[in-house]
This record gives sequence, structure tokens and C-alpha cells, in this order.
Amino acid sequence: MPDTFHSGFIALVGRTNAGKSTLINALTGERVSITSAKAQTTRNKIRGIVNRPNHQFVFIDTPGLHDWLKRTLNQVMIQSALSSLGDADCVLMLIDARHCLTKNGEIEEIEANLIDALKKVNKPAILAINKLDTLSDPALVLPVIAKYSQAYDFKEIVAVSARKRRELDTLLDCVAKYLPEQPALYPEELYTDQSERFLAAETIREVIYYQMSKELPYSAVVEIDDFKSLRDRNRIEIKATIYVERESQKAIFVGKRGAQIKALGIEAREKLSNVLGAAIQLELVVKVKAEWSENMKDLKAFGLAENTKRPS
Repeated sequence: MPDTFHSGFIALVGRTNAGKSTLINALTGERVSITSAKAQTTRNKIRGIVNRPNHQFVFIDTPGLHDWLKRTLNQVMIQSALSSLGDADCVLMLIDARHCLTKNGEIEEIEANLIDALKKVNKPAILAINKLDTLSDPALVLPVIAKYSQAYDFKEIVAVSARKRRELDTLLDCVAKYLPEQPALYPEELYTDQSERFLAAETIREVIYYQMSKELPYSAVVEIDDFKSLRDRNRIEIKATIYVERESQKAIFVGKRGAQIKALGIEAREKLSNVLGAAIQLELVVKVKAEWSENMKDLKAFGLAENTKRPS
């Protein structure tokens, strides 16, 4: 009798910079989700698909939780992350081994808020303690395990290093126990269900995060205006607009005599070629859309607040 097959959705939640996007990329072996040292890099729910014999894992990389800021964009991102809990078959809560307990040994407020959210949904939850490689002594993870075990009945607790790709098989073994018996949800050859158009916008935004300083990346959104896939010529032609909120920001993005936008384009073309596996022709322009991050109509138009009501 053939073995049964299990598949399902796993909501990956945690604070900003806990390593969720790095973990998704490590599990899939592909650049599904952009990464940056800056907080709030992920703005959308992004699916990464991992296939194993008799199992398919569909991880949903959600926007990172952070202090409850008043900016509309931040509130929408928080709602997006928390809404994933009820939609998933199980929840994988990722915490940073260095920043999950206070100096007094208590659970940090952001993680405590997330645990409160877990208590409101009837889903099996697994705790993954990330960045084990950054600890001077692996035993330092023991107080974390003890404190979080007291706070919530996690089905499994595992310590990993997404950056070093350590204990990822152990993590998948833990998650596999809680996937429902059903056929694969996606074809085996897929590692994400995101379109090439979406991946292009995210790749350009990742370059912005690395090249631009301070708050500028948070005031920018990338819109793909035209995407022509000429696979018979191994070529993709992309026209994209970077929207910012003020004229002063536009001037910085363009740079003196167009130097900055040229530098963005050069690096973006290289990264896009690696991500999409083709030669890239890229045209970038910068436009101003005042206060787009506070306007629900604009957020929905950019795909950042689909089916989301304005936060109260």
C-alpha cells in the first residue's frame, strides 16, 4: 500500500529581523523573499514551497511584527501577518535567540503579543529559535526554551540557524507532523507561487534597501509597468516605476545627473538576471505619489492592503 501524502500551509510569523525571509530562502534553496538588515523588509505574504517525499510544505512568509506604530502602512502589515494565523494549517513562530527575552528573563513584548494572538486561534504552533550560531554558548538557548514553554503549549520547539542552514531538516520533520493528509497543493517544480512580475518588483525593492540609507526605502514602492518575457531570446524587458512620497525623496533617488538611479539600475539588472535566469533590459523611473503609505486606496492599488479595512 503506497504511503499517504501530506501537504499544507504554514504561517511563518515573528518580529522584524527574526530571520523569516532568510529561513524561507534557505528552505527552498531559492531567493523567494527579499532580505535586509533594515526592519519591515517583507510587505506582502509570500509563499515558499518545499517538496519532500510524501510531503509538500507551503510556507507563508509574513510581514514582521514590530512595535505598534501609527503609520497606516505599518498597521496594515501587522494585520496581514496576524490574519495568516487563522488561514494556516499550522503556525511556525520564529524568534531571535538574542532578542526574545528581556534583561530580567521575561518574554519580550512583541513576542508576548504574538503568543496572545496564538491563543485565539485553534492551530498547532511550533516555536523555532533562530540565530543559534550567534550565541557564544548553545546552552544559552535553554532559558529561552523554559520561558516560552511556560507561556504557551508549543507542539514542538527547535533551535536553528537559517543563515548557516543548520537543523532545517529537523525543523521540517517537526512541521510535517501537523500537515493534513491531502494531495500536493502545487506542482512539484514550483518553489513559489509568486509571478515573475512580482519577483521583479521585490528584487528591485531589495536593491533599494541596500543602496538607500535611513528611512528612504520605507517611503518607496515599486510598480512594474511593463514586463515582456522573451524566453525564445533568453531576454526579459522590464519597465518599472519607483514611487516616493516627496519631491525631495525623488531628487535623492535620481541623484546628481542621474547617478543614483543609474547605480540602482545596474545592480537591479544583475540581481534580476540571477533571479529570473535571463538577460534583463530594465528601465527605471521615479515619480512622486504624495503620502501613499497613509492612503488605503494607494495601498490597495499597490497590492499591500488587499481585502483589508482601514485600521482603527
